[in-house]
Amino acid sequence: MTSGQSLRPADRSAADIARSLREEFTRSLYESTGAQAQPDPVLGALFHALAVQVDRVYQEADHVFFDAALNDLIRGLGLPPRLARPAQTVVQFTQLEQRELVSSENELIGYRPNADQIIFAPDAPIEIAPTDLVFAGVYEGGRLTTIAGARIPEANAPILPGTSAPLALPGAAPTIFLAFRSDSAHLSRLGIYFELGQGGADVGQALGRSPWQLLDGAGRVTEPGVLRPTPSRGGMRRLAWFRAGPQGAEPESESGRALDIMSGPYGSRVWLFPQVPVDRRWVGGVPPALRGVVNRLLPPGHDQALEPSAAWVQIPLPAGTRGVANAISRIAVNCVTASNVEVWNERIDFNRMGSVVSHAPYGSTQRHVMAVLSVTGEIGTAYVDAGDLEAPPTSGRYRYRGAGRFEFAPARQESGRFDTYAMLRLLYCDGDNGNGIDVGEVKQIRVDLPRNPIARVTSLTPTKGGAAPPAYVEARLRFAELLRTRERIVTAGDIDAAARAFEPLIRSVDVEAASEITDLGLGLVTRVAVNVSPDDFADPEADFERLQVELQRYLEERTMIGHRLLVSLRTVGKGR
Repeated sequence: MTSGQSLRPADRSAADIARSLREEFTRSLYESTGAQAQPDPVLGALFHALAVQVDRVYQEADHVFFDAALNDLIRGLGLPPRLARPAQTVVQFTQLEQRELVSSENELIGYRPNADQIIFAPDAPIEIAPTDLVFAGVYEGGRLTTIAGARIPEANAPILPGTSAPLALPGAAPTIFLAFRSDSAHLSRLGIYFELGQGGADVGQALGRSPWQLLDGAGRVTEPGVLRPTPSRGGMRRLAWFRAGPQGAEPESESGRALDIMSGPYGSRVWLFPQVPVDRRWVGGVPPALRGVVNRLLPPGHDQALEPSAAWVQIPLPAGTRGVANAISRIAVNCVTASNVEVWNERIDFNRMGSVVSHAPYGSTQRHVMAVLSVTGEIGTAYVDAGDLEAPPTSGRYRYRGAGRFEFAPARQESGRFDTYAMLRLLYCDGDNGNGIDVGEVKQIRVDLPRNPIARVTSLTPTKGGAAPPAYVEARLRFAELLRTRERIVTAGDIDAAARAFEPLIRSVDVEAASEITDLGLGLVTRVAVNVSPDDFADPEADFERLQVELQRYLEERTMIGHRLLVSLRTVGKGR
């Protein structure tokens, strides 16, 4: 904060305030008693403590006034604020007895190395079920090679990875084959995790462009069994039927409606099956193309283990994809990404004039408000945002000023009595404090699952990706972009301003127009090349993926209808 932006007078440091207090005390004592003040360590400590408190008020005023004014301007334009980013991990549920829905309301507890507890929640609802991956392999270069993660459930014997056998599939692209044994609901809403090793980025991108094919009972590919990936909350890939069939709407939690987590460092590695209609719950033996080969890849004495029926899935990758077997470290079932988002409930008391509170759970200033789920009065009436002009005058209102500061105006009941309290429900996250939790340390379900009381959860990845909200200077930059473009991107200059405001660490932006062939013929596309330096990011691998996904969506939401944008990242050297 520069001197031109401060509310503090130039001569009002803590030392200046303490000196003024001592001088005023000496003058008042002499005028009332005629005595000279003597040095007193107790009074000196009292003056110093009071001066520090006054100095803190100045500091808070400098922060709150300018930040609150900026937030009010952004809110007045009807534009969303920039929030903290929650840390993310991938969790797996085990020891399952029955199928059960797990939503974002099911909180998971992670433990930092210093034993602090951090709350996580699944990014999207999934169903967990006693499901086994009984085979995982990839056809590549004329051989079928096993991938880690599959096991023979009857003997609890893993199928070792890296075992291969010759297989002739003339003209076939690299293809992943998976076989599952599950309950009667088949693969409905199950989550699958692909752990990618070093150099697996290209394979991960190939997976994102590939269809999934559920084989029928005869081991054949049919059009009703084809699925295509679509983006989902947390960056996960939700599979959708290429030919839509009767299916129920995907369940959505309260926190999911209030906060859209667009991406995360691990989202692109988790795949969610849709609801599988009854007429597509196909199971069968080994597909004809793999017969006579799969049994040679099984442990000794278990060469007939795959004869019982299983749900077979194949994923043909783009031609030219290489190193698939080495890039995929393992595959796991009953998985979902989980982010450091916690629901917090608290009662706020106020009088007829309302209340202004600074909310800091556990006294921590490192926890960040992500969304207001609800504010409910003492008789159950819902409070509305202070900017709501259509609500009745008697409605209770609230306003979030940022930095944990809330303002409340009580609702007036039909009897004329004003509410004396309200229940506040918030979404919090710990930002970068949620990072650095080791593999296996997100390991507790806060409340036992009703159908699976002995279920266990464990994290398969370290937590990362969490960050605090942008600083005030970055918010000013974004506000300037909002005023310039009003969230409408038309020119190359608009794209440059919007991209730099979205992420101030972007070095430069190159925009060019190009043509491409689409299903509808020749079309125009705008290519946006964003230049970034790995030295500017704490975790370039995770941050670059997040930046590409979120910036692409951010720009697409603001461009003209029918105008396509393609965002790519280019790394540049040190120095600005």
